Amino acid sequence: MKSKYKNKKIIGVIPARMQSSRFYGKPLAKILGKEMLQWVYDACQGCRLLKDVFIATDHEDIRRFCEAKGMRYMMTSPEHKNCAERSNEVCQKIGAEFVVEIQGDEPTLLGQDIDDFIERAFDFGQFDVVTQYSDITQAQAQDPQIVKLAVGPEGKALFFSRCPIPLNFKGQNLKYHKQVGLYVWHAASIERFSQTPKGYLESAEDTHMLRLIEHGFDIRLVHTMVDTVGVDIPENIKQAEEFLRKRQENYEQHIH
Repeated sequence: MKSKYKNKKIIGVIPARMQSSRFYGKPLAKILGKEMLQWVYDACQGCRLLKDVFIATDHEDIRRFCEAKGMRYMMTSPEHKNCAERSNEVCQKIGAEFVVEIQGDEPTLLGQDIDDFIERAFDFGQFDVVTQYSDITQAQAQDPQIVKLAVGPEGKALFFSRCPIPLNFKGQNLKYHKQVGLYVWHAASIERFSQTPKGYLESAEDTHMLRLIEHGFDIRLVHTMVDTVGVDIPENIKQAEEFLRKRQENYEQHIH
């Protein structure tokens, strides 16, 4: 581990809940024959910078799955409204200084992707939370299942929306970006977030990143050229499978 991380207590948390309004049972949905949660957990095992990784859940089916597979987990309160609140409970119980939150619906992430993100996040020095984003097409920007964002100077987040932002009012050739489900939280910041009430914008767009915007958190953004497929609704399973098959084919062609 590099010296700048040696004295930091950094843990990884994969929030996993069964009761998604858009996709019940999502963490245990199978992708190419393997549960989505297993894909994410396996990726985390390939991280150099994460020594402790926990699945955070409130559901017995996920607990039984974790025990059967030998995956570390922690049972959390069923009262949590989002992934950050669930991750905060683990962070406070463990007594970590930073928590890396890896969304359980990002099955195409690799361990190296997560390490690269952590390294670049800490380059900011001071922050409340750092999240990652990648480029998308104008067509993808129209999809309300994808959370888009606006980037300001010095990697600061200006806004998040399920609408295309910015609005292409003058028909220009604009760039669009989507949020990727990776976060580095300072422990004090994720605790403060969990104690902050849900606001108007968050309620309207159903993305907890807008609670951070509404309450003035220092959100920094790391850009990645690595493409990923997040799973928000059942239809995304097929997209993730196609992505993973293509990546495996490219790998096999490369080694041969």
